[in-house]
Amino acid sequence: MTNSPQFTILINSTDSFEDCWQAFFTLFSIYWPNCPHPIVLNTETKSFSYPGLNIQCSQIGVGANEPFTKLSWSDCLIRCLDKIDSKYILYLQEDYFLNNYVNTDVIYDFLQIMEREGYSHIRLKATLANNPHEPSSKYPQLWKIPQRSNYRIGLQAGLWLKDQLKFYLKPNETGWEFERWGSRRARKIDDSFFCENSDYFKRQNKDIFPYYPTGIVKGKWFEPAVGDLFKQHNIEVDYSVRGFYKLDKTQNLIQLLRSKVRKLLMLYIP
Repeated sequence: MTNSPQFTILINSTDSFEDCWQAFFTLFSIYWPNCPHPIVLNTETKSFSYPGLNIQCSQIGVGANEPFTKLSWSDCLIRCLDKIDSKYILYLQEDYFLNNYVNTDVIYDFLQIMEREGYSHIRLKATLANNPHEPSSKYPQLWKIPQRSNYRIGLQAGLWLKDQLKFYLKPNETGWEFERWGSRRARKIDDSFFCENSDYFKRQNKDIFPYYPTGIVKGKWFEPAVGDLFKQHNIEVDYSVRGFYKLDKTQNLIQLLRSKVRKLLMLYIP
């Protein structure tokens, strides 16, 4: 962490997802032991703590002069960002359940690159896009996210210049709308968006922030992401409250094909 810029870890959540918090922070404490960074859990009114972790709950609905009414996803995040002083944040969500150790050295390296180059965003997990990611001419561990990528803005784990994330947010949007419409807004701006070069890190058999995206799908638990993982760590959850999200036959086939294509590609990467 030598000379690495200071940052805040932001777990974006909502009161109705509090059933994720114990599992999230149990795994976080295991796979990022002795984490020295401040953590902000974005909530409306509820609070939460976990032994050994410096967690502050944003409670963006507490202290308002008028009775709190439910805000949009984007308005909650904007209010939370206003409470954070650090220049950089690591953006996470409450269902990004760690399943292996965080590669903190790479995170700190990425932060130094952002500080040195003035980059706005480095995503820690590459996503599919309608435009191929462009190799960085300067940093082999990074891909440049193209200007017209359909996910130029994405909500997977990533490092952000806090003020730039807030700049792209607009009131009254859902997270899905932010990814869609925020990406369109970002197409018009010559900004510096990068993501991990997943081929580079897979060759090293490394994940930067290892999790299955995501633990909850359409409000239901996603069994491949949480079933064995929670059992392995003796994490008890009442799955009956949310139930499980089931992939249909087409979705199962797509997931299988993607996995096979990735394995084939890796055989031919020098």
